[in-house]
Amino acid sequence: MTRYVIVGGGPAGVSAATAIRSQDSDGSLVILDRDRDLPYYRTELDTYIAGTTPEAELPLHPEPFYRDQRIDLRLRTVVARLRPAGRSVDLEDGSSVEYDALLLAPGSRPLRGSWTGADVPGVMTVRTWDDAREVIRRAGETSRPVVVVGGGVLGLILAEGIHQRGKAVTLLEREPTLWAPLLDEPASAVVRKGVEEAGVAVGLGEEVAEVSAESGRVVGVRTSRGRRLETELVIVAIGVRPDLGFLEGSGVRVDRGILIDHEFRTNVPGVFAAGDAAQAYDPLTGLFRVVTSWNNAMEQGRLAGLSMAKASTPYRGVIVSNSEGFFGIRVAVLGLTQTGAKALTVLRGRNDEKGLYRKLVLREEKLVGALLVGNVSGEGMMKKFILEGRRLTSEEAKSKFLTGMVIEESEK
Repeated sequence: MTRYVIVGGGPAGVSAATAIRSQDSDGSLVILDRDRDLPYYRTELDTYIAGTTPEAELPLHPEPFYRDQRIDLRLRTVVARLRPAGRSVDLEDGSSVEYDALLLAPGSRPLRGSWTGADVPGVMTVRTWDDAREVIRRAGETSRPVVVVGGGVLGLILAEGIHQRGKAVTLLEREPTLWAPLLDEPASAVVRKGVEEAGVAVGLGEEVAEVSAESGRVVGVRTSRGRRLETELVIVAIGVRPDLGFLEGSGVRVDRGILIDHEFRTNVPGVFAAGDAAQAYDPLTGLFRVVTSWNNAMEQGRLAGLSMAKASTPYRGVIVSNSEGFFGIRVAVLGLTQTGAKALTVLRGRNDEKGLYRKLVLREEKLVGALLVGNVSGEGMMKKFILEGRRLTSEEAKSKFLTGMVIEESEK
């Protein structure tokens, strides 16, 4: 009987467990997760904050699911270290768990600001269900605007969730564009227009310089432009970093994340990795990269679980694939959208009247990237073209994906 152990109860971990059980009905299966809640849809924390998603709808599966699947889900369980020689993981409570096949899916931890006052109560990050509960509590206790620091995906969706609770919000982003560097200036402008029309104030090229506190609580921030914003709640959403501290001394190779091959194996026998902490091969750039998105974590977890159960399915590699909605504006980013590389053909399409913008990136008559703002129709087909390397000329791309738009074409 194979002993499967999974570190992390996020989308990668739960998807892996489900895939393992589909192939192996006899092996023991343990998920070790530091959270106190059942594994949940982290992508819905913004709508939970907004009040449109009730608590009952957040869990990925109800508790009986884990019993029925004979998955030993251990919550409030923190892994302290990995011991490959003994095929075991040590827990913070002093106990250990042995494995035959181990999946590392610990996810990421949010980055915090380094400015003066960054540790004052009232300055917080949002990564867990508990964090979301705390945002709701603190937002309900203040009449002042909430400051969200970071204009990436998380910052935008949190700004929307807090705004929908009836709170004034100011969003600060130190880069000149929102969701940098994936959105270019035209795409950012469309998103910014929608955000501001909804009533959220946006400061681009502006960051927090200092957090002011009185009696141990936030009372305001001073920005890099010298503005003073009165607030009692600062939400920091400036990025995440893979949670890899427990791997120190284990021998598992890490770079920005845990390095894996096409079957999700690390360099240590019996140890696999998937999700936000995994660094996989990107066929579009030829580099190994970490991609943090829900869809990526779900796919990698499922395929890693199959590989652990010796039913591996070929993995083409990781590409950027993210589709989000902010204030009613749909945005999809696929593949290579940063066009600094050479030998690229870039097609841009606009429909200013409808608030639409598209950028398609081609290399040697193959689609390698797409950025869609305002209308993401065709997203699935574009992703298929990218993954399968199908031939697509500029003229075909225009007729398929840029109809009804003013088109600009350039060579890199």
